[in-house]
Amino acid sequence: MPHILWMTVKFCGRCLLNMNTGSCDFAVIGGDMRQVYAARMLKERGYRVCCALLCGDEGLPEQELREAVCSARVVLAPVPLSVDRLYLNQKSGEGAFPLTELLDCLKEGQKFYAGCISEEFAYAVSDKGAEAIDIMKQEEIAVYNTIATAEGAVAEAVMKSPRNLHGSRCLVLGYGKCARTLTALLKGMHCQVQVCARNPAQLAEAAILADKAFEFGELEAALPDYDFIFNTVPAMILNRRMIENMNSAVCIFDIASAPGGVEFEAAEELGISAWLLPGLPGKYAPASSAEAIVRYLIGK
Repeated sequence: MPHILWMTVKFCGRCLLNMNTGSCDFAVIGGDMRQVYAARMLKERGYRVCCALLCGDEGLPEQELREAVCSARVVLAPVPLSVDRLYLNQKSGEGAFPLTELLDCLKEGQKFYAGCISEEFAYAVSDKGAEAIDIMKQEEIAVYNTIATAEGAVAEAVMKSPRNLHGSRCLVLGYGKCARTLTALLKGMHCQVQVCARNPAQLAEAAILADKAFEFGELEAALPDYDFIFNTVPAMILNRRMIENMNSAVCIFDIASAPGGVEFEAAEELGISAWLLPGLPGKYAPASSAEAIVRYLIGK
C-alpha cells in the first residue's frame, strides 16, 4: 500500500504557507519591539518563527540572520526597513547589517514584508524572484499606525513641556493620515488647534475639525502664536528664518518620516526646544501595532 505524505498547509490572508517548505514559516528580523511582539503572536498562533537581530527577548531564541532568512517562506522586516537606505533598521546593539547582504539572502518564491521599502530595493527583490510588499502602503496598517503615532506624539509633548496641553495653542503642519488623527486627538484634549497645509482639499477637510486651517504662505506670520508645533511634513518646512519668528517657549515635535522638516541645528542655536521623534508606534504601542501587522499577514 503506497505511503501518503500529508502536507500541513496554513492559509494566510496574504500568502500560502507550506509547512514542509524550509525550517520555518516566518523570519522576523531587526526593528524595534513591534518585531518582538509580532514574533510572539505568530508563535502563539502555531507558526514556526525564526528570529534574528531583534531588540531582545529571552523567550525568542535567535539565529544568525542569513540562516533565518534563507530558511523562511515569509520574511517580516522592520518598519521602516532602513533609516538610511544602506543598513537594516535594528536595535539589537550588534553591527549594522547591509541591505545588500540581506538581498543576497532572499530567494525565489519568498514574500518580503517591511515598511517604507524604497523602489530600488523593491525592484532588486523582484529581480531575485521574490515579492516585496510595503506594509505601510496597506490602508489598514497605515490607519493603525497613525493612532500609535499620534498618541506617542502627545505623550512626548506631555513629558517634555512644562505646560498643559489642555487649552494650549497647537499647530499641526500637514494634513495627511497622521496629521488627521493627531488633530482629532488634540481637539479631544481641548487644545486650540490650527492646521497648515498645501492641498486645498486637505485644507477644507481640516477646517471642519480644527479651529483654523490656512496655507503655507501664511505660516511665517502665524508662528509667534503657538505653544506646541507638530510637524508631519517630510520636507524642510521650519528652517532658520521660520524658527526665528517663534516665541522662545514653543516646543516643536517632528513626527515626519526621514529626513523630517525642522532645521534642528538652527533651533538649538536659537534656544528653541525641538525633537525628532521617529518610531513612535514601536516605542509607545508596540503590541497594538504588531497585532495590526499580524492580522494583515495572516488575515485573522
